[in-house]
Amino acid sequence: MEFNYVVINSRGERISGKKEAEQKEDVFNFLMSKGFTVISLTEAINIDLSTFVSTDLGGIPLKEKVLVIKQLATMISAGIPIIQALDLLVKQTEKPSLQKKLNEIYKAVERGLTLTEAFGSQSGILSEVQINLLAAGEKSGNLVQILGKIALDMEKSKTLRGQVIGALIYPAVIFVAMIAVIVILILFMVPQVKDLYASFGRNDLPFATTILIEISNFFSNSFSIVVLLILGLTVYFALRYTNSTYKGRRFLDKLKLRIPVWGTLLKKMEVVQFCRIFNMLLSSGLPITDSVEIVAKALSNKNFSDVLLFARDDIIKGTPLSLALAKHNKNTIYPLVLIKIISVGEESGKIEKVLEDMTSFYEIEVNQMTANLTKLIEPFIMLIAGGLVMFLALAIYTPTLQIVQNIS
Repeated sequence: MEFNYVVINSRGERISGKKEAEQKEDVFNFLMSKGFTVISLTEAINIDLSTFVSTDLGGIPLKEKVLVIKQLATMISAGIPIIQALDLLVKQTEKPSLQKKLNEIYKAVERGLTLTEAFGSQSGILSEVQINLLAAGEKSGNLVQILGKIALDMEKSKTLRGQVIGALIYPAVIFVAMIAVIVILILFMVPQVKDLYASFGRNDLPFATTILIEISNFFSNSFSIVVLLILGLTVYFALRYTNSTYKGRRFLDKLKLRIPVWGTLLKKMEVVQFCRIFNMLLSSGLPITDSVEIVAKALSNKNFSDVLLFARDDIIKGTPLSLALAKHNKNTIYPLVLIKIISVGEESGKIEKVLEDMTSFYEIEVNQMTANLTKLIEPFIMLIAGGLVMFLALAIYTPTLQIVQNIS
């Protein structure tokens, strides 16, 4: 969801903007953490046709965001003032939605806002993690270096998602083909088999054929289609509502982790995200407590996030990160070897180096798993496809063979 907000900064300036979040409280907490005084916060309702025309369906492509950040870093490193660099970006950007957001960022900086505040007021370009990295870069004076890290973070995220999507294309094509075959058989071939059998005065259809005919009759009935649509919409909205609640999302995320093969891949992807983002935040100078909280919000699986949020309370009290993680790591959400290595990093004072090494290690694990994902899923596909072929063969060819035997 997207929310409109109006706040006042420490200089007494009135700032308005939009931010995407799952809940209104998330936006409020984010604004308060930035030192803003919140004047109003409402859910955005976008029905303006001009806004719709200037909006690109599917959002701003990741490659466009990476290009903008890299160009901004290059211009700033070349000595071009930020305000001029933003002006150049606005003029050379062709994508309408991105150009509109960059123009708003340019105007915000022109009014005296920091680059972090300006980017934070426009949703869809930088994530909360990247906004915090940008703030750290401005405070430390390493803005160019931080912009490079943000671009790298975007590219890594894109690569990770691309690997998973690429690995799932083959299974998806197989399942779509199977569904298409079933639909064709149910709508066209099964009725002909039924009529052929009836023309010979036989009503004692084989059990498999009877089941297939009943399925065909069900889907041929418009009322049945309506019932299925209603059931499908009910399930969809029920899942959507469940996912919007804390307990519901935690339950669904736990189920995802228990799916054979897929659950293991999801776990490793979350660990990669944890190590990579945590390392970037710490190396940028952010305190460990703030870094833990930011990483928790960035992770997509609620079970991984909760461990970090619970651990943060202990870290504030002085407990080392590794001990805090171990204490709240129920059901071994985080790998025990990772927690042990983090402990070694804390003792040696090289936790950033340890996180960097663990990021590389788990990235290799994810790469290998996505490369072999098709082979891992193939036995399940063959089992389902084989069972389907056997059932269809029994349902369609058994009555035909019986007719041929009776004739002979």
